[in-house]
Amino acid sequence: MLDLQSLRSQLSRQSFAPLFATLSGAHLYGFESPDSDIDLRGAFVLPVEQVVGLVTAADTVTKTYLDAGVEMDLVCHDILKYCRLLHKRSGEILEQLYSPLVVWPAPQLEELRDLFRPHIGRDFYYHYRGFLGNQLRFIDRDESTVKEMLYGYRVALTGIHLLRSGQVAANLPELLELYPQSGLDELLAQKRAQQEKTPLEPALKGGHRQRLAQLEQEMEEAYKDSSLPHPTGGLTDLHEFVVRVRLGRS
Repeated sequence: MLDLQSLRSQLSRQSFAPLFATLSGAHLYGFESPDSDIDLRGAFVLPVEQVVGLVTAADTVTKTYLDAGVEMDLVCHDILKYCRLLHKRSGEILEQLYSPLVVWPAPQLEELRDLFRPHIGRDFYYHYRGFLGNQLRFIDRDESTVKEMLYGYRVALTGIHLLRSGQVAANLPELLELYPQSGLDELLAQKRAQQEKTPLEPALKGGHRQRLAQLEQEMEEAYKDSSLPHPTGGLTDLHEFVVRVRLGRS
């Protein structure tokens, strides 16, 4: 069980002041192993003088460290970069924004979620199609792992569900309640009980690989049939949000 209060305490000791932060990675996806690291993702706000002058500060903080034997992977962006990535249709930022595992809550997180929801467009398909393509290449290697197969299912079902509903859902067990897949319970049990790089049994690989190819096709069909808006980007809304946050306006 994750101790969110402990994670908040760790964030409060960082060299920057977080604006908001959520959990991503295996804990969000619902198939963490005993040795899974903890992926903290979020945003902070650089002071105006560190943005507009000739000497500017780094707009991303990246830090990996051990805490009580658990690897922590922290990545936070200045709010301008965070919103730029969201505008450019980063599926990773989208999932972090709507992650239900909120480590550092803030009114600005809820505001940004509400602000961007109407701008979740069908062009996020390209993120999920590319992500799935990369996973399939990993899976096709001789040394493929249970984790890689689960990531393939996760990204395929997240993309399909987003295109059909406009809702961001990244937790694989919850997705399987909507889109049942044969044999996934076995893989989930293996991943949760064993190590991150547990090899995928060859006897299981063929059937799952064939199913992922079918899901790839289903994602393409979901894109063609999607009722989500074509790209608008929400540039004006995001710009005004960043200005308000940077200047400390409510």
